[in-house]
Amino acid sequence: MLFMVLMPFNKMIIMRFYFFILICILFTVNISAQTQKYFSNDTLDQLVGYGTCYQGNHYFFTHTGDYYHQASHPLLIGTEGYYAALIRLDSSLNLKDSLVFENRNGYYFNPFRMIILNDTLFVAGRAIREDGSDEQIFLSRYSLDFQLIGYSLFGDTSKNEIISDFMVNSKENFIFPGKFLSHNWQSRYFLLFEASRQGELLRSIKDTTFTNVEGPQSVQLPLSKEYHFVDAVYISVYDSSFNLKITVFQEFYNWFLYMHRIKYHNNDSYFLGGIMSQAVGKDIDISNKDQEPYIEITYYLVDETASPVDSGFIYLPDTIDFCGGLDYSSNGTLCYGGVHNALVDMYHPGFEDVNKWLVVKSMNYNTQTDNWFFRYGGDANYQMYGLYLTPENECIVYATRYDWQHNDRWERDILIMKIDSTGTLVGQNTDINKMQFCVVYPNPGTNSLNLKTINLEGTVELFDINGGLVAHESIASPITTINTELLQSGVYLYMILDKNHEKLDVGKWVKQ
Repeated sequence: MLFMVLMPFNKMIIMRFYFFILICILFTVNISAQTQKYFSNDTLDQLVGYGTCYQGNHYFFTHTGDYYHQASHPLLIGTEGYYAALIRLDSSLNLKDSLVFENRNGYYFNPFRMIILNDTLFVAGRAIREDGSDEQIFLSRYSLDFQLIGYSLFGDTSKNEIISDFMVNSKENFIFPGKFLSHNWQSRYFLLFEASRQGELLRSIKDTTFTNVEGPQSVQLPLSKEYHFVDAVYISVYDSSFNLKITVFQEFYNWFLYMHRIKYHNNDSYFLGGIMSQAVGKDIDISNKDQEPYIEITYYLVDETASPVDSGFIYLPDTIDFCGGLDYSSNGTLCYGGVHNALVDMYHPGFEDVNKWLVVKSMNYNTQTDNWFFRYGGDANYQMYGLYLTPENECIVYATRYDWQHNDRWERDILIMKIDSTGTLVGQNTDINKMQFCVVYPNPGTNSLNLKTINLEGTVELFDINGGLVAHESIASPITTINTELLQSGVYLYMILDKNHEKLDVGKWVKQ
């Protein structure tokens, strides 16, 4: 095992021309609204990676480069020809400063996750040798003004170690799950590192029990101290000493696929976000070419035994929808979403000639009531890379936009949006023509159910628990009211349909 702790170089480095161009790009962004930012460029492709907030500021990884660049090695795809940066935005999403990750010790540094603790910014990611001969995991430490404190590399030069997550455990050390590949790419197994905050490697495991590892996400349960690692279609449970206890696979197979978002709930339970290929009694028959694909954005609540105990999904019928983000706050707000109409070109993902939407749903998980539903787009190809909740209960969505109808090159722009606690984009200059949203309130309620909408035409229907229609109204933007005085107390189901009678949102409403 090779372990190196390297301090930053003191000598001056001559900045490359592209480095200068990237800085110019980041500081001359095209701003379209107060809380909706396009970071655009007419000649280079741009991506946005992991995002988080700290002390009122927002931090994101970005990648800018030439999509047409032919990488010299498969490991260098998306790295060679691109520049990785960390940008900081203020509370109004105005750019404050940025940091470009330089090559060090013969490696490209490709950031993947970040954690901010005690005014220190920890960045973990992929360190790929410039000739593609090796990949390791790096951990860098920065001050909040982006001054490098130091960095470490973890790995074995005879294998490729690929990071998939980054978390803090109960000992306040860092955990790096991932996978390791042999250089001939024939072996792919589970990998786990533990390191101190100073970048010292404490222990590691390489579990060859499981093959075809994709990229496990991780959570440590505070009571049992067990680690749960979620990877596509299975959950592996390890004790605090990294001993494998159980792997759950069959319970989720064909029902809950690509579980790539994970968030702690309470009492040793946690949320998973992914997609579900069978929902509301409608199965996919892959042998029937006439049947339209049907995949929903879904969450599951999972207990300490890795068993599902609750679930929910965003119901957008007869389309393929992919989960792009999930977050949960201690006040009970669960927010999850993704891409609607997410047809995928396996050879050029993100560049399909089709219009897509960003969709987000917020609910109060404690009361099992919906807060709001939000849909944005339909004029271009949108891809969601994540979302998170702020302490003010705002939802930050980070995504890309590919204007395939007016762009003769494969180039994407970065889109970062702030949705407030009522489900609307804040800012007087927001382009609301691309936005649809609906909020049902009060929930629970008594004598009336109100529906607040933007850019929606259609109807809202209310059903009792037996499926009987008890009320319906045509949507009259911005407020539609259903009189519920004569209804008995209990749980009802509301359904919002657009002008083509397609279901836009389904949720639960409680009359007290």
